[in-house]
Amino acid sequence: MKHKSWQLKLFLAVVVLTLIACEAVTGIAEEDPYWDEEPLVAEQNNDTNNNDVEDTPPLSAVAEDETCLEEESYHAESGLCYLDGEQAETLFTSWMEGVTDYGDDFEEKLLDGEYVLVVYAINDNEIDSPTYEDVSDDLLDEQDNTPLHETVWAFYAAMIPNHARDFVSHYVVMTDGIGGTLAAVEQNPADPYTWMLSVDISDTENLRELTFTLIHEYGHLLTLNPQQVEVDEYIFNNPDDEDAYYEAEVSCATYFTGEGCANNDSYFYLFFNEFWTDIYTEWSDIQYIEDEDAYYAASDDFYFAYEDQFVTDYAVTNPGEDIAESWAFFVTQAKPTGNTLAEKKVLFFYEFPELVSLREEIIGRTYSRMIRMQ
Repeated sequence: MKHKSWQLKLFLAVVVLTLIACEAVTGIAEEDPYWDEEPLVAEQNNDTNNNDVEDTPPLSAVAEDETCLEEESYHAESGLCYLDGEQAETLFTSWMEGVTDYGDDFEEKLLDGEYVLVVYAINDNEIDSPTYEDVSDDLLDEQDNTPLHETVWAFYAAMIPNHARDFVSHYVVMTDGIGGTLAAVEQNPADPYTWMLSVDISDTENLRELTFTLIHEYGHLLTLNPQQVEVDEYIFNNPDDEDAYYEAEVSCATYFTGEGCANNDSYFYLFFNEFWTDIYTEWSDIQYIEDEDAYYAASDDFYFAYEDQFVTDYAVTNPGEDIAESWAFFVTQAKPTGNTLAEKKVLFFYEFPELVSLREEIIGRTYSRMIRMQ
């Protein structure tokens, strides 16, 4: 459930988003309405395959006062202004197009492990009760950067409606250096029915990738929460009991996710049943290869044999990453028009009206935050 972080080089995006931010502050002339965004779409399309331009702007604070821009609607339940319908979708998906086309020139600067800096409790849309971990002096600046912690959380809280994440109990600020894990989700160690979101505060500069990764991680929450998967408390409390894990796996009539047995009508099982039954045994056999070189060679062979079935190479990791990546494409990309299995995995989510509605809300909310960031 961890997602790799790479830096994208997007100079034109800097120009476009800077202009948008300026317009949001200074106002727009009547003859040039705010939402006439064709230059944004055109310029962003030119950028999607260009890995030689500068990074998108760093994340910065969102204004507390909410003022609706032209054609936005105020949504009282969230206290946010955002566009409804196709306008936001066109602008957002154009901006996110090509987000996973990572360049080859990114250099990771990883630490010797992952370090938790601060753990916040989540109270609706707010974070409070921070617990500060003991860290080395070289991590104190990141640990003490409360404004950035709050900004990242505010972005996520605005992106994902509260009712869709009410089982997320804690927000963990961590780091493993530059690169590596950008974000992750996991069950709360004190309560398997709630979850925690972790974000590497060192990897939040690139707004496009942060957006994609947070949406990917929400895909895990969407498909693994207690309404979708029956929590196996014994496995949760005894993670090293391999015999018990195996027994739980073979006795599950649907799919054992690790957290528990997926419900018959769960998104996870329906996805697995449609797209993984023909290849699961082959994939599963690879997981038992103990030699590291042989394992990676077999994994590569598996991916290249079924490349057209996955939206990214990361999706081949396991069924859980596959559904999360496909979900992220469902939200961030335009509706597919082809007929590959990878595209069918994205189209899978369109079969659920509640997910189509959630997609529209996430897009509207997220785009509204992007254009308010300066």
